[in-house]
Amino acid sequence: MKRPNALPVLLGAGVGVLVLVGAALGAGLYDVSATAKPSRLEEGFASFVVDRAVARRAPKGPNPVSITPEVLARGLAEYRGHCLVCHGAPGVRPTGISKGLNPPAPDLAQPDAQEGTDGELFQVISAGVRMTGMPAFSLSESPETLWKLVAFVRHLPKLSDEERAALAGPPGVRPEEPAAAR
Repeated sequence: MKRPNALPVLLGAGVGVLVLVGAALGAGLYDVSATAKPSRLEEGFASFVVDRAVARRAPKGPNPVSITPEVLARGLAEYRGHCLVCHGAPGVRPTGISKGLNPPAPDLAQPDAQEGTDGELFQVISAGVRMTGMPAFSLSESPETLWKLVAFVRHLPKLSDEERAALAGPPGVRPEEPAAAR
C-alpha cells in the first residue's frame, strides 16, 4: 500500500490553524487592553522583532558627543522633560502613567537596558518603537540633543546625589537653570 505524502497534510493543518487564529482574532477574542498580560509567545516574538529591527537600523560606532559635565546636564534636562514620566529613574517614585503602560517602559538604569550599543539606544530614542508608547524624538529634537540623551542614559546607573535630587525635584523646574532664574 502506498504511503500518503505528508506535505499536503502538513499544509492543510497549517492552513487550518491559521483559519482558527484568524477567526479568533476577527471575533475579538484576543484581549488587547493595557491591563491584559501578554503571553510569553507574544513577548518573545515582539522582543525578537524589535531587537532585530533596531540593530539593523542603528548607527554604528560610539556616541559622537564627548561626555562632559555640560553634556550630562543637558542630557539630564532632556531625560527629565521627556523620559522620566515613563521610565523613572533611581530614587524617583513611579508615576501613574508609568504604572499604566503595557508593555512597561524599561528601567533604563538596569543592566538589561544598558546592554545595547550607543547606536541602538539612539535608534530607539530617535525613531521610537511602534505600539509600545515609545515616541520618535527625532521629530522634535536634533540628533546632537538625542546623542546627549544617550550619554545621560548611559550615566543613569551612576547618578550623583545632586543628579538624583534634580530628577526628583518639583515639576516645571529645568535642572540646568540657575537657582536665581527659578
